[in-house]
Amino acid sequence: MAYSALPTWPLILFGILEPVALCVDFRVFWAYEKRLVLTVGSISGYITVLHSPAQYYADQTPNAELSKLVFTSQALSLTLQLGNVLLLLAAVAIICCWTIHPEISRRYLIVVALADLGHIYAAYRGLGDSTFWDPTQWNDMAYGNIGASAFLHINRWLTIAGAFGKLGSLTRDGRKKQ
Repeated sequence: MAYSALPTWPLILFGILEPVALCVDFRVFWAYEKRLVLTVGSISGYITVLHSPAQYYADQTPNAELSKLVFTSQALSLTLQLGNVLLLLAAVAIICCWTIHPEISRRYLIVVALADLGHIYAAYRGLGDSTFWDPTQWNDMAYGNIGASAFLHINRWLTIAGAFGKLGSLTRDGRKKQ
């Protein structure tokens, strides 16, 4: 059985849910009752990029019509490379979250928390000021790039700060050190 230095909630979030979301895709959208609904779709995910790279590319900004976009060979190459990075990040997340070494998990969370900010900034630059600050204009990809990244970012820092329990290693008999 695999062990982790992470407390239960961060382990579930960063060691299971996030790697799955990086490989398999979910669509997030607002229902008219303002409820957040998850369905199979395209926030991120290696599978989406491989299955429909042009659509994944178009979804990076709201209201982009695939039929009107010029999807060059360079865009195809970059989109597929991004998909490969998503798969790589999923593997790194599993390795760094399912370790008994707290310093590995802590450093991973710090690095990825900083990367979350870069991810949100990239979304800001791509969407523009008015769309970025108006969630009513977002598509499912923008909700993932901004909302999900912000949620993960906050949870990473709360984990590092010990809000969900101390990062710790296991003793030889399998119990966490306190």
